[in-house]
Amino acid sequence: MARRRSTDTKPASIKDVAALAGVSVPTVSRYLNDRGVSDEKRTRIARAIDMLGYRPNPIAQALVNERTSMIAVMCADITLFGQAQTYKGIEQRAHGGGYSPDVFVLGGRDVAHEVRSCLDRNPAGLILMNFDPECADVLDLVPHDLPTAVIAGNRDERFAQISLAEDDGGYRITRHLLELGHRSVQYIGIPGGVGSYSRMAGWQRACREAGIVAPDPIACTWRPQDARAIGRRLADDPAVTAVFAGNDETAMGVIRGLRDGGRRVPDDVSVVGFDDHPLASIWDPAITTIRQDFHRAGAAAFDAVTGIIADLGEGRVDSRTQLVEVPGELVIRQSSGPAAR
Repeated sequence: MARRRSTDTKPASIKDVAALAGVSVPTVSRYLNDRGVSDEKRTRIARAIDMLGYRPNPIAQALVNERTSMIAVMCADITLFGQAQTYKGIEQRAHGGGYSPDVFVLGGRDVAHEVRSCLDRNPAGLILMNFDPECADVLDLVPHDLPTAVIAGNRDERFAQISLAEDDGGYRITRHLLELGHRSVQYIGIPGGVGSYSRMAGWQRACREAGIVAPDPIACTWRPQDARAIGRRLADDPAVTAVFAGNDETAMGVIRGLRDGGRRVPDDVSVVGFDDHPLASIWDPAITTIRQDFHRAGAAAFDAVTGIIADLGEGRVDSRTQLVEVPGELVIRQSSGPAAR
C-alpha cells in the first residue's frame, strides 16, 4: 500500500490527486463539490485523497472552478456616507486575506445587464450593499451556488445577511422623541427605506405602541437641498414639533429649511437623524442620531462570504443563510428637546 506523503514535503495539490486517481482535475473538483462523479471514480479519488493527505484549499478550488479570488461588491452609489464606510470595512478586512474586493456600481437602467457583466468576471463571491431601490432585483439574478452576503435591506433567507437592525434603531429614536413629550413624529424617508426591517417600520411601531396615528411619511431624495425644501414646508405647520429624518444629511437639510421658515431647533421643533455622519456632531445644533457601525457590517459581510467559500471547499455544511446583526447606538445631542408647552 502506498504511504502518505511526508509532512516535510510540499502539500499535495488537486493536480496530484487527479494524477494518482487517474482522472482529470475537473473530475476531482466535481467530487469535492459533490457533483456527478461515478461511484468507481469516487472510490479512486477518495483513496488518492487519503493517501496524499490532501486538504482542499478554498482559493485553489475557486480557481479550478474558473472563479477568481475577487469578491464583487455591488452598490448603487459608493460615494454616499454609509456605502463608503461599509466598503472601507470590507477593504480593511480583506487586506492580506487572499481575496480582493472590487466595486461594481449599478448606475444604469439595465440592472440585469450590469449584474451579468459582473458575473462574467467569475467572482469567488458577492457582497451586495442593499441600501438602494436599484439593488432590489439583484438577488433574483445571482446564481444560487455563488457565495453571497447581503448588507441591510429586508431579510432574504436564501442568502447570508448582515442586518444593521434599522427597524430597532428607528423604534428607539422615535421613542426618544415621544418620551420628550412630543405627541406626533413626522418621518422623512430616504430612497429604499421601506419594508419590515426599515427605519420607517421602527418609527411606525413606536407610534403604534404609543397609541399615536403616524402621519403620512414624506419621501425625499439623497439630496440635502430637497430636504431643505421639505423643512420649509414643515415650518408652515405649527402642529409639527418633532421630525425623524431618514439619515443625518436629510436632517441637516430639514434643520436649515425650518430655520428658513422661522422655526427654531430644538426649541420649536426637534429633529433627529440616522447613521451618525461625521458632520452630525458639529452641526448647529449637533444632531441626535443612531450611530451605525458600517465598518463592522462590511467586515462581517466579508467574513460571511469567505466563510461560505471555505465551507464549500472543505465539504462542510455551509453557512450561506446565516443572519448577523450589527445594532446601532442612540446618540443624544442638542437637536432634540422637550416638546414646547
